[in-house]
Amino acid sequence: MAAANVREASARVIVALMAAGRSRTTIKRHQAEYNAFAKFLEGGGQALPTEAACLDFVAERSGSRLADLREPTSSRPAQLARRPLILLMECLDEGTPQVGRATTPLVDRCPARFRAARDEYLTACRVQGNAEASVVTKQRAADQFLAYLDEVGRTTLDQAEARDLAGFWARRPRRGYAPKTTGTMRSALADFLRHLHQAGQIREDLAQRLPPQRYPRRGASAPYLWTAEDVRLVLDQIDRQSSIGKRDYAMVLLTARLGLRVGDLRRLELGWFDWRAKTLALTQHKTGVPLTLPLPGDVGWSVIDYIRHGRPDADCPQVFVKHRYPFTAFGSSTSAGCRLRYYARRAGVVFPAGRSHGLHSLRGALAVAMLQTDTPPPVVTAVLGHAAGKTTAAHYLRLDTEHLRRCCLDVEDVLTAAQGARS
Repeated sequence: MAAANVREASARVIVALMAAGRSRTTIKRHQAEYNAFAKFLEGGGQALPTEAACLDFVAERSGSRLADLREPTSSRPAQLARRPLILLMECLDEGTPQVGRATTPLVDRCPARFRAARDEYLTACRVQGNAEASVVTKQRAADQFLAYLDEVGRTTLDQAEARDLAGFWARRPRRGYAPKTTGTMRSALADFLRHLHQAGQIREDLAQRLPPQRYPRRGASAPYLWTAEDVRLVLDQIDRQSSIGKRDYAMVLLTARLGLRVGDLRRLELGWFDWRAKTLALTQHKTGVPLTLPLPGDVGWSVIDYIRHGRPDADCPQVFVKHRYPFTAFGSSTSAGCRLRYYARRAGVVFPAGRSHGLHSLRGALAVAMLQTDTPPPVVTAVLGHAAGKTTAAHYLRLDTEHLRRCCLDVEDVLTAAQGARS
């Protein structure tokens, strides 16, 4: 009886997952959990699934005991085991599983006594025209610092001192963080502290007490140079039958073939495509310079396939959206770029240590490929949307090792010329 109830409800969940565009891998994982859960109930002689039975099953599968199904947990096995069960219980209780609903409630990590000041700051950021992704980054920095003040016993903001800032910064887990990540955190925290000082909520401008941020010298790191075979392997790993796969395929292809920046890819709107002229026209977010690019047939059709058969109904004008309610556009470069790394791992592409391999690295690979086929540097500059040729030279000419080898001087010729000059 229990197995029949679970299998009937799980079938409805699977239909809902397919309608929401979930990948075949996700659907198979949910089905496997439901089969295991049905056997678990049969073994325990339970007629109907209960939340207690779900918690026992999650503990057996993951080794983590949760107080309730929606309790926040950092255990990945527990997260994978309990998500299908939440949808199953919703289906049994309400008749319709809420596929796009968050598993756990949002937790405000800012201490209650400081939330008014934090919210006032975030409102000021939005009034100034900060992008929502920037507001989220600034909120994260403010919440972490305010939580530290609460931990060390500060009850009001005017009690904050330089030693509090030093203690907070020293305790941050900076190990393993990229310099850019640490720099972003420092910039966001400095902006928050500066706002508090200007509003008269702290006595000293603590932003001046933050340690300087040292970035690596240009050329100290380089992007991974994708080969055509690497890109093909990654594209082959994408499930183009699923809605998310259609989206990811179009995003990777647009970046690999046109060299779009991640920021422009996230902002891409349908009205920027001229399907008759087969071009894509946009104003670059980074430079503000207009850019018109030819639209290859495979790239254009991948976008059309996603819009017609994969993109959920969303209010935002952006082409590419998250496939989780409320279906908003990507909020940061990281959230878009992680998709490429996911497929690269599945394709078996191995990245050398110290080489960046996000979506932006495809832009560098395109530039080097064009240079190695003797494309004139001004054309490469125009395709990449650089304001000046020196930008292309500084970032990408150094990566074109094939042409750089032709510039090498023979050591013996140099020594012979030097000896002749001395004599």
